[in-house]
Amino acid sequence: MEKIKYDFYKNPDNKEGKLKSEYHIRVCGQQTISTKRIIELIHNASTLTPTDINAVIIAFQDEIANQLAQGNIVKLEGLCSFNISLKSANGTCTGKENGKGIVLKSVNINPEKEFTERVKELAAENGMEKVMARHSGDVSDEKIDRILTNYFTTNKAITRQKLQDICSTTRYMAMQQIKRLTDSGKLINIGFRNHPLYVPAPGCFGTNV
Repeated sequence: MEKIKYDFYKNPDNKEGKLKSEYHIRVCGQQTISTKRIIELIHNASTLTPTDINAVIIAFQDEIANQLAQGNIVKLEGLCSFNISLKSANGTCTGKENGKGIVLKSVNINPEKEFTERVKELAAENGMEKVMARHSGDVSDEKIDRILTNYFTTNKAITRQKLQDICSTTRYMAMQQIKRLTDSGKLINIGFRNHPLYVPAPGCFGTNV
């Protein structure tokens, strides 16, 4: 099994002295393990067929959803528990809503203490490995603007992912830069809310007024 890869990231300015540590630790190089891959791994470690494993997973999902839809708490001993929370359909609860005025707010998942301890033990067995991850704390606003000015000499638009790549920054910091630039009017979103596409405002980043 692979070691957990991590790196240190500097905390934001701690002017009020609330933070005890100057740095925080993040897991790096995480991969998303799909249901298909989980099925393959279980199949390789047992005599169960992939079809049987998939059928059990689907049955689990269906029955958990069914029980939650009835307002029940589902507890999978040694793993986690599920429950739901509700809210008013119009966003403001007056205490007079009927059934149709109340909707699902969220499905809550809480790991069991035993499961957390199990993961902790396995992580300790696998060990930790320090890596050099992508940082963005030292990239100033001025440097971001210079990079974008050069980028827009040959490109008309940019996405958050592209900004993240060309500025060698993290996803979070790229989003923060996008917010700074749109709030200041330097970038304009010409795409959709869920699929934004940004172009420089007239007169910004070397574009003509």
